[in-house]
Amino acid sequence: MNTMWNSASWQSDPGPICQPILSNTVLALHGSANTGRLWQGTADYLRGRHRLIAPDLSRYGSNRTAGNIPDVAGVVIGAMAEPMHLVGHGHGAAVALEIALLRPQLVKSLTLIEPALFHLLRAGAPSDLALFAELAGMAEKLATTARASGPSAGMRAYIDFWHGAGAWRRTSESLRQELEHHADQVVRDFAAALAAAWPASRCRRLDCPTLAIMALDSPVASLRVTEMVAETVPDARLAMVADAGHMALLTDPHIVNPMISAHLRAADRVPSVLKPRRSRVQTHKNVGIASGTTVPNGPSHDARRTRFWSD
Repeated sequence: MNTMWNSASWQSDPGPICQPILSNTVLALHGSANTGRLWQGTADYLRGRHRLIAPDLSRYGSNRTAGNIPDVAGVVIGAMAEPMHLVGHGHGAAVALEIALLRPQLVKSLTLIEPALFHLLRAGAPSDLALFAELAGMAEKLATTARASGPSAGMRAYIDFWHGAGAWRRTSESLRQELEHHADQVVRDFAAALAAAWPASRCRRLDCPTLAIMALDSPVASLRVTEMVAETVPDARLAMVADAGHMALLTDPHIVNPMISAHLRAADRVPSVLKPRRSRVQTHKNVGIASGTTVPNGPSHDARRTRFWSD
């Protein structure tokens, strides 16, 4: 593992994936409680070099199977006409990785922003098992609260977990209403992320340029899973964003989007038969990319959650 610190190109309709497209196409997959609109800013940033397609994953599969990562990955694979760069956030990153494992010939590169592969914690150290238990408790609380008190109460528990106590209270009413529409999907996605059973060693089969990104104010469990994936994928790079939370793609796009763009450009220069070259780069908040700096330590497992949702 290497460590480094409203758009015409944006599409919410999954149809364009099936159409003949340019070889520099990026397929961006959103996480739970989001839609393809999550990627509008990224599409704007990449315009002129890469075309971004961002389907709404809720359209893939039935309500019963929509949270199932292999099922969603299979449907997306069936719609892919040619190799693409895959970028994913949370649950979408887990789907992107599954696509790369199932059909590596369709994936030019991977960018995984805090992939929701929580089941990997079950096979880890005692501290990892404790993190898994915390997530399992959160998933049960989310499902129970949503059933007993409705989607608003369920999403309050979910948002406060990811973004810190009081995050839901600080969220605008309009955004609360939007998030409540995703409550059922969030319950399914969380359950699927915990129920998977494949080992981390499966990631060793990947043979495409891979960048993992995590924001250090995210929950420790999300940081640890991202770290585990980056440690296992051959020649993967791990980028850490300081002073940002799980939605750094929205709160700190001036850092995350350049990371994504740089990785895509580097992958475009790598012949498919070659491995990505090893490098170490450190990124600091509001500074950008500083080449050639080695990060002496891994992510802080004491990272605090201070970001919150906002319009």
